[in-house]
Amino acid sequence: MVRLILPIVITLLMVAQIQADSREERLKLRWLRDKPAISVINVEGSSFFTAGEIKKRMYSRTRSLWGTLKGDRRTRVQRESLGRDTLEIKYLYFTNGFLGVQVVETFDINPIDSSAVINVSISEGRRLFYGRKAITGDYDHQLHIDVYKLGERLRLGKPINLFDLRQTTFDMKTVFANNGYPYAQVSYYLDSAVADSCPITFHIEGGQLVRFGQVSPTGTNRYPDYTASRESRIHEGKLYRRQDIIDTRRRLLESGYFSTASVVHSESSTDSLKPNMMLRVREKKPLYTTFKTGAGQSQVRDIEWDVSAAFGGRNLFGSRRYDLSTRFKFGVGGGRGLLEHIYRVRFTEPWLFGTRMPLTLAAEWEPGVKDPEQNYRIQSWTLSASTVKKFSREIRGALGTEYESVEIFGVPEDEVQFLKDEQGIEVRRNVYLAFRRDSRDHIFIPRRGSLTDLRAEFYGGFLGGDNNFTKIEASWSSFQIVWPGWISATRFKAAWAQPFSPSKEVPIIDRFYLGGANSIRGFKVNSLGPTLPDGTLEKANFIALFNQEFRWQTLQIFQFIPLLKDVLGVWPLWQSVFFDMGNGYRKPEEMSLNNLAYSYGTGVQIVSPAGPIRVDYARRIKTETIPFDYRWHFSILYAF
Repeated sequence: MVRLILPIVITLLMVAQIQADSREERLKLRWLRDKPAISVINVEGSSFFTAGEIKKRMYSRTRSLWGTLKGDRRTRVQRESLGRDTLEIKYLYFTNGFLGVQVVETFDINPIDSSAVINVSISEGRRLFYGRKAITGDYDHQLHIDVYKLGERLRLGKPINLFDLRQTTFDMKTVFANNGYPYAQVSYYLDSAVADSCPITFHIEGGQLVRFGQVSPTGTNRYPDYTASRESRIHEGKLYRRQDIIDTRRRLLESGYFSTASVVHSESSTDSLKPNMMLRVREKKPLYTTFKTGAGQSQVRDIEWDVSAAFGGRNLFGSRRYDLSTRFKFGVGGGRGLLEHIYRVRFTEPWLFGTRMPLTLAAEWEPGVKDPEQNYRIQSWTLSASTVKKFSREIRGALGTEYESVEIFGVPEDEVQFLKDEQGIEVRRNVYLAFRRDSRDHIFIPRRGSLTDLRAEFYGGFLGGDNNFTKIEASWSSFQIVWPGWISATRFKAAWAQPFSPSKEVPIIDRFYLGGANSIRGFKVNSLGPTLPDGTLEKANFIALFNQEFRWQTLQIFQFIPLLKDVLGVWPLWQSVFFDMGNGYRKPEEMSLNNLAYSYGTGVQIVSPAGPIRVDYARRIKTETIPFDYRWHFSILYAF
């Protein structure tokens, strides 16, 4: 009897235990779905890294007043918490030589307040270091030096970084893919059985040399086929290069004729060593029209209303572009009627002399409007030509010229010059040369890279015109991450304008002012520069400027306000601290530390799709020539 009852009792106890475990598991899952706050994080098994270092790298954070103010969702258990915590911890170990690390994370209920207790158990394993490196396999040994240099990035005796190792393997494949071997295979082997210093063997199977086959555009119905084919960096018989495919797609989109573009292997291609390629594009419409209108307020009129319209095409004489535009300005209140009307025609040759260097020719005519009191009319017309050359993805140059003519009707000949001086009318004719190098990773909030701008202008001289002078501007901005989440932004800028005979000075509109939200904060816009003996501000012929700014994503303190919570969830809030220094002078030799302007302050930015909307508070530093003051600035986009 006992033998019969005992198995039944054991079975019933097991079923009861399973049901209890299942009930407890369901309760725990329901608890996790409620996203409990994290009160404790326990770390066990780590000896190389401290528990504090592990916690800093984890996605999860214990609840705190600081985290609440920031609106940090990581202080509560999220659906992704377990996976991200494990990945972050493993990444820390994988990048420091612990390739065999094991991480186990569990969540328990804190009986005191039903918050979450996270337990992390780590088995570190051995720490491994880079040993000697060898390269084996069957491949084109003309590429051996390039591959060897990549392998040398893994320095002997340094802890093995698994991701650097994988990146090196990928970069080796890229070397072959950009030199005619897209099917090359690269693998590595770590010999960790002997010692902590692990020999690494890269094995390469280069495969056969591949060249591009026929290249055919598809989707070009409105424009000639050459509109797509001339942008291609791939040609029949040329060595297969992955980078050429990437560049071709970029150039197709930059051309302005296509809304989408891709480079793919032709389905009809049968030769893997000479694959046919297709430039698959979707065209933009050849003809387009635009219409704009808007109103604003001026110093002399209550309302000024602008109306503009344009008509253009992308298929003139094949693929040449043109557009015709006009703009009207009307005054409403305090001076009604037509104030201004301008007509413009522009023609663009996308490929100048068979080179990817667009040439734009433009003509603008402003008939002028009769002055209602003095019955005269000022008419002007302008011709311009400009071209741009892109030397690489980061570097481009520009060259252009502008020729202007002004005529005044309704005024005696001997009074024309007097009226020009009174109205500030200047006939401007110039040639300019510009250079830009832009390696920033983002336009609005760059985290890395730099921006270099150089521009030289020549006015008058053999071109004629009312003024003769040269103007040079140079600026350099650098961006880098100096702390997790902190961006350092630095700018140096200088500009110089110099007249030459017969002109005695540079026109006022071409001289420089400093001060304001985009140069030296703490000062009114365009309020810095040399002054006359009576204290009147005089525009500068030379400026020097330095800015240093630190930017970071700030406390999300408005998350509790219903309307702002949704907005700031999409448009994050950032903050900055800055230091500005500079001034303007008549001559470069006047510059000294004693007459520089200094300011510092902080700012808040809402990062919208159109760029940062910022409010800055700046305080001047008192010097012998500049008194203390402070100022608020409201602007769009960062100062640099």
